[in-house]
Amino acid sequence: MFPANAESLPRHIVQRRQYDSHRYARHLSQIELNRRIRDIFCNLLRVNGEAKIDIGPITPEKEIWLEKWTHVLEEMQLRHGPFPAGFTREILHSEPFPDLASDLAGKAASTLTATGLKQGEVFIKFGKREYMERLHRAGSLRIQPASYFAQTEHNGAVRDDELTINMSVVLSRTDVLKLVRNPQDVPLDAPDQRVEVGFRALGDYWLYCLTNSVEPRLFVDFSADSCVIIRDRNRFAQMLRKAMLARIPGAVMQEASATYVDPLLPTTSNIVVPFMKHFRYAYQDEYRFCWLPSPPTAKLAHLDVEIGSLRDFSDLIVL
Repeated sequence: MFPANAESLPRHIVQRRQYDSHRYARHLSQIELNRRIRDIFCNLLRVNGEAKIDIGPITPEKEIWLEKWTHVLEEMQLRHGPFPAGFTREILHSEPFPDLASDLAGKAASTLTATGLKQGEVFIKFGKREYMERLHRAGSLRIQPASYFAQTEHNGAVRDDELTINMSVVLSRTDVLKLVRNPQDVPLDAPDQRVEVGFRALGDYWLYCLTNSVEPRLFVDFSADSCVIIRDRNRFAQMLRKAMLARIPGAVMQEASATYVDPLLPTTSNIVVPFMKHFRYAYQDEYRFCWLPSPPTAKLAHLDVEIGSLRDFSDLIVL
């Protein structure tokens, strides 16, 4: 129950009480909760045009992340007591943390800010200078199989299982009663039930990823010293489609912005694995090109293609 004066309470208090009424992360182990805290925290951060670390303007999208942050703070308090109880170094440093205060981040901030570009106006591909020069000059690119991204040598911004989407929800006894045909058989003291749901692609597929974002931090996350800014997105897509059709006749190219899924709070049951990712990666704002082989294939190899020069409608930036 919310107090009668809820509207006059600070927003974070209202959000804490909302979470108390639907404690959806209560089934997570401490390690799992720690990872969720890190994921949310990393999505809140950015490097601004002055090369300073902040969370940016409070947009409707940012408010969603701040609400999730308040919820994990409340879950930690319910488990361990007032902040900073329960918070350990491992939460943020269980794996290397991106150095957003580095010289690379500073150069990226000044360079991208000078372009004046806004999110969604262009595609950007980040990478090492050698490969970005080849992309700009000849449209030379490598189409990786989805299975490639699970390799352990990738850093945390790249490493992901692109073949599966996993979700985890917790059901109370009341929730279970709504789902079963024999509610009288559900014990009065029935414990919470953890339910794991997994979706898996029918097989491997080819994947090429860019970003809609113009955030400087992506140079750091992808360990990149260069990028190609593609101003005519439609022309790039047409050239890529034509080149891949010649390389793998009959393959149909699908393209879309990635949809980011909160595994504890899924908003849809229509899961299309190639275009959905864990919300851990939401800050990357990916745009994806996919090709699914027919019949489905368990393991694919990469494809190197040249789609033609991008010089007329793209810019090469080298930091």
